[in-house]
Amino acid sequence: MTFTVRAVLLFATALVVAGCGRSVDGSPETGAVAGPATTPAVTTAPKTTTTTTRTTTTTTTSPTTTTTTTTPAQANPQTFAGTAAGSYYFTTPSTKFHCAILTGGDVPTAGCHGPMPASAPKVPGAGASGTPVTPNAIEVAGSRPGQFASAGDPRYYPLDRSAAPALSYGTALEVNDLTCLVDETSGVTCRSDAGHGFTLSDSAFRVW
Repeated sequence: MTFTVRAVLLFATALVVAGCGRSVDGSPETGAVAGPATTPAVTTAPKTTTTTTRTTTTTTTSPTTTTTTTTPAQANPQTFAGTAAGSYYFTTPSTKFHCAILTGGDVPTAGCHGPMPASAPKVPGAGASGTPVTPNAIEVAGSRPGQFASAGDPRYYPLDRSAAPALSYGTALEVNDLTCLVDETSGVTCRSDAGHGFTLSDSAFRVW
């Protein structure tokens, strides 16, 4: 056999041996180059932001108002009783006003004489009803409102012109449905149970 033929046979044998090295089921040979690698997708969860809301509660405390009612001391009516039945006379501690509670007539009345304030309205004169004059008295009677008056005869002095006792500040003289008391600042006040009355000083007044 010549060298050329031998070489051909050897080459053919090598091809057969190489063909037998492949897998019968078509699997790739060992050492085969793998296809491009696949990178798995990475999913990033959305970022959650938590907001905390702070609630502020404001508590308002209302101030407490305390009202104190002072009940005046009660005077003994007999201390102020006049000579006429049902009459009770007093002066203010300053002696500016002379006052009385008169219950002996048809209409119980409380009133005062004294220096009237300049703002007091003029009233019909006792002797000449058509002529307005400066009042010399103030009074409240029964269900009638308090009013100024011109009295020809002083009604609220004791009949014998004796000095009436002073009614102390803050002390109430109460006879039937009429009450009088004296305040050092506002003056003398007399009122009826019907809801009428007056307050009088030498500089101011109020009637209702």
